Amino acid sequence: MKRVRIVGGGLTGILAAFQAHRLGARQIDLYERLDRLGGVALPELQDGKEMREGCIYFGPKGDPIRSLLETHGARFEEFDNRFGSVGPSPSGPVNIDDFGGPALAADTTDLTQPSGDSLADRLSCYSASLAAPLARYVKWHVGCDPAELHANAAVPLAINRIFPTGVSIDALAEQKKTDPLANELFGIPRSLWNYSSNVQASLPVGGFAALFQQCRTALEAIDVRIHKRSLATPKRMLSAETSGDIIIWAASPMPLFKAVGVDTPAAPAKKFATYTFAAEWTGPVPFYVQNFTAEGSCFRVYIYESQGTVLLTAECVAETSQSDLTRDIHQMLEGFEGKLALGDVVFRTIKPRWLYHSVDTIDRLGELHTALKARRGDSFVTGAWEAYAKGEKFAEVEADLNKAFQMPELAKAS
Repeated sequence: MKRVRIVGGGLTGILAAFQAHRLGARQIDLYERLDRLGGVALPELQDGKEMREGCIYFGPKGDPIRSLLETHGARFEEFDNRFGSVGPSPSGPVNIDDFGGPALAADTTDLTQPSGDSLADRLSCYSASLAAPLARYVKWHVGCDPAELHANAAVPLAINRIFPTGVSIDALAEQKKTDPLANELFGIPRSLWNYSSNVQASLPVGGFAALFQQCRTALEAIDVRIHKRSLATPKRMLSAETSGDIIIWAASPMPLFKAVGVDTPAAPAKKFATYTFAAEWTGPVPFYVQNFTAEGSCFRVYIYESQGTVLLTAECVAETSQSDLTRDIHQMLEGFEGKLALGDVVFRTIKPRWLYHSVDTIDRLGELHTALKARRGDSFVTGAWEAYAKGEKFAEVEADLNKAFQMPELAKAS
């Protein structure tokens, strides 16, 4: 069996190593530029507590990612998946339980087909009463016009499904059943129509640091060679030295563009500020709330527990003062179950995120896939760069790995 080389030691790279081993690979090298595994999913530690950026969790028992990790010794604990959102209205912010997207007053649920691939084209499917506040939210959140972003940016922006308030729930549910476009663009709070697929979720026992330590132990147990502080360059991974290997590029694709002669895309240069507070909260834990009012600075609050301490992470569109942020947080949580007392800020960071794909980014990624395919065929597996959800990334990498392992020369070698 030929060697498998994996670039990137985040969750995608770790899972790819387990997937490759399951398919029969026994010579696996994993290259990570940092001194630890986990990538963006590995939180910083302060006094042993995890400073989590973003709301990352796994599915219930039977979830494919969780099942693969459990096969290699990881342990998970389930929790009631509780969340909500805050949306704009003429009379002030409106809180919605059991729905993580925007809830907006609608004069109609009529839709038109999208005329292009941009986020603006996707928003234009809605009536003006829905499209206008969504466009305002995008500009507030990312700082650019929706026409510059690709339609799939709706997922990380959490506006892929809208709850149109003031309409008949029964009629909306029927519309979702009979119209694929309506099912894609509209959502209903799960408590209003007995939707139960995401009622339970799970987190790793002991936190994410413990999970990735367990993953490292498991990788070493199956003889995966982990190269920490190793910069695996495109030149090397595309060289004659690796021509007979399967390459899995689970890191950022940015270094690959120049290497294969494709123009580097112009992604939105947006930085986000994250603040973590010590907190007391009488409501459900974990719990998160999304803010779609396009007011204030905070777009998401995530309350969780680490090492027996309740922490609150506030993700913001820009750096802000503690007094303004404290006001925003209390306003967002007002009306939800639970009372909040905020303590000190124990962690803060400001950095960009590779989430909000521009139209140009998606076009250039398509060209990159084509160029890599021409040079290496199915033996160069990409890291599902366009996908946002963990499950989608996992399924795409697994499908591409299956193709790679079915190549005639590989089948003979095995």
